[in-house]
Amino acid sequence: MGTMNRAAVTTIFAAAGALCAAGAAAQSHIEAVPSVTVGSIYDDNLFAQQQGDAGHMLTVRPGLGAAIDTPRLNLTSLFTFDSQHSNHADLTMIDARRHGDANMKYRSTDMTTLGLMAQYDRTETPGEINLGTGILSDRRQAQRWEVSPNFAHRFLPHTAITGAYDYTAESLVDNGTGRMQVVRAGISQIANARSTYSGLLQERHFADPTDATIGSDSLAMLGGWDHQFSPAGRVSLYAGPRISSYRGLQPEINAGLTHDTPRFKAGLEYNHTETIVLGIRGPVVLNGGGARFTFPFRRTTEISSHSAVNAIDTLDGHRLTNYRQTFIASWTPGGMYTFNASYGIDYQQGNVRRGIYTSTDVWRHIFGVSVTVAPRYSRSIKEPDDPAARAKGVSK
Repeated sequence: MGTMNRAAVTTIFAAAGALCAAGAAAQSHIEAVPSVTVGSIYDDNLFAQQQGDAGHMLTVRPGLGAAIDTPRLNLTSLFTFDSQHSNHADLTMIDARRHGDANMKYRSTDMTTLGLMAQYDRTETPGEINLGTGILSDRRQAQRWEVSPNFAHRFLPHTAITGAYDYTAESLVDNGTGRMQVVRAGISQIANARSTYSGLLQERHFADPTDATIGSDSLAMLGGWDHQFSPAGRVSLYAGPRISSYRGLQPEINAGLTHDTPRFKAGLEYNHTETIVLGIRGPVVLNGGGARFTFPFRRTTEISSHSAVNAIDTLDGHRLTNYRQTFIASWTPGGMYTFNASYGIDYQQGNVRRGIYTSTDVWRHIFGVSVTVAPRYSRSIKEPDDPAARAKGVSK
């Protein structure tokens, strides 16, 4: 799901959480997960060009995840960085990529939940940041920041209001920066045990890469419907008109379908929206969708498939279309070890090099294997009001 739609739906789901909030267990839980992943990658088009160079890379990724869960506060964080060695000297580096994220939810009252999401990425492969669109580009240093505070307040038993602000800044060496700000305000109403209806007002501002004081604006008014049609299945649809200063009247659509059981997990999504893409003067219109399927054969083994097709239309009238298919096999024999093998293929119609569009087609195949070691250290702390805690002599 694209960042812009993920944030919008997260806002509405926050309202659903506020509507359905129940008394939290009087227990706190703290967990830390240090990890290291060692992997080998073969890429037959390292620089995402029409005639690409193949290469091997050995990567080492240390990481640290942490989580705190209390009756009022939920906090998670993750930081990783990659070192890699390649047969291409230019791609051998200690600090090839960094990733950090933090998510916080604080239930200030039984009626109100405050949230904050922050994420940072830095990489030498910009396509890794263009996850929402899948658009490939040449290897140059890129970074991306995103910060999104939000809230949800239940003022009636079945009605909640939500609000969120999202700031995203992207930069690419020798290609300027892109910035997007989004403000959302919504209201959600539980109709029955399975259905929720929502209304959302969304305003976006895109700063011009050459002058932050000017840019483009858009306003969208969305109606939403979220329905659980079976114990394992859910469908959602958010749609409405969007008017912008650069393209006039357009539809804004975000639709999804999920099915989740112990033996089979599936998800489908479709998006027609607007966003920013590294290396391309924005905003751009995004029209695309994806499908994911996961087959847990045993408790320790699963195979998954991820498919996506995304087309973007640029301000100067060009279109880039990316087709992506990825297969992943995962085996966790027990304890702290996980083994992964993956194969991915990209086919892209159209390419952008240093801001210049070309009509060339790009093919890319990636094979990878890795092993992750991730021990978990956790501790549960019972609150003084818990009878079990009082029995052990814990007092305020």
